[in-house]
Amino acid sequence: MLRAADLILNLDVDAAETECQALLTLSQGEAAGKFCLGLVTLTRAEDKDDPNPDLDRFLAQAADAVAAAETLERSQPTDAEVKLLLGLVHGSKALADGARKNYLAAFQSLREAHRRFQEALQLDPKLVDAYYGVGLYNFSLGRLPALLKPLVTIVLPRGDPAHGLPELERVAEQGTSLKMTARVALLRLYAGPEEKYAEALRLGRDLLQRYPGNPDLYFATAHAASELGRTGEALEIARRLSRNMAEGRPHFTPELSARYNQLMGKIYMDYGEYATALTFFQRAVQAPTPVRYRWVTAWAWTRSGMVHDLQGDREEAVRRYRKALAVAAEGIAKDLARRYLETPYRGHARPAS
Repeated sequence: MLRAADLILNLDVDAAETECQALLTLSQGEAAGKFCLGLVTLTRAEDKDDPNPDLDRFLAQAADAVAAAETLERSQPTDAEVKLLLGLVHGSKALADGARKNYLAAFQSLREAHRRFQEALQLDPKLVDAYYGVGLYNFSLGRLPALLKPLVTIVLPRGDPAHGLPELERVAEQGTSLKMTARVALLRLYAGPEEKYAEALRLGRDLLQRYPGNPDLYFATAHAASELGRTGEALEIARRLSRNMAEGRPHFTPELSARYNQLMGKIYMDYGEYATALTFFQRAVQAPTPVRYRWVTAWAWTRSGMVHDLQGDREEAVRRYRKALAVAAEGIAKDLARRYLETPYRGHARPAS
């Protein structure tokens, strides 16, 4: 399972599938093997504009994995790792159901996942991996808008945001089967909503050595380096990404062109090279962009508007913010575009490197 998890994190899905099939042949490996195959299906879905067929396939696989794990549970009712497996399957099912807009099923699976993780910890408080699911649960519910929290807690246990991130960090340091998965999750949180860029850069450097086949790690790590003012390192990571694309490596497809150009624009914008930044942002908005990457186009329009605000060209900045709002995708980029339509962007202080 550890080998399969490493291969999945590196996006070597065919090799991962072989490891998952091997699990099915082992004594008491049926439930883990079926869940493992489901994770392969979910990973393949991430590369597609229409992930729904793979999501539906995963939901069928998850049902089989739950049935196999519940059979195992009946014979081993005090095995904490069986509870952990059930928590992971239900948690993954909640994500897939949410993506398919099966919201009631998603809530039910999320509640069941939380229950199973808690049972695992009650049986074995030293099973650190169980904190992965608990941590994500607490973090996610802690970030819900205040208006939604009363509605969600009708069907779900309350989250504890104060513990969410520390629980994930504990798994990243002390976990066994989920240590690396927790580290990848933390990189995304540190480089994104948490804005802990020094921690993100530290994690990203290590993860890129271990999983050089995963493009997302390059984007997150270069972003963190740029936010810290480490322009040289950010550019070096971006150029490694570009070389992989030029060499046609798996998952480094031409579809990443808009993301790459938007990243380069952001790096040069942070460095204060505004003319170069605008050139890359323009390439990003002109590049053919798959549906799943439309948010990249929104970022390129928003950030180029921010550059024009910094240069004092308010008219052009407003035009670009409106272009961002016209993109058929939601996200932080459009939230910022709305904000800067009201009040011009004036820059922000960067953390010390």
